Amino acid sequence: MAKLLMRSVESYKVDTEAEAQEVIQDAIAAGGELTKKTIELKQKKSKGQIVDECLKVTVQVDYSGLWLEEESSNED
Repeated sequence: MAKLLMRSVESYKVDTEAEAQEVIQDAIAAGGELTKKTIELKQKKSKGQIVDECLKVTVQVDYSGLWLEEESSNED
């Protein structure tokens, strides 16, 4: 039985919005179909004050379905 990668979900920690967009563009360029992307602002707080923050980028790329679709040719 062959192994076939169907879906990849990756999460990255970045500092800027530009870096987040770069991660998304890299996922698109890698092949497959980008089916989900999220950018979340994460903040670390101590005693009510923000002490650190970053962006969490999650990308989901689908490469193939469960069943491979056969190409049909209608050549006569």
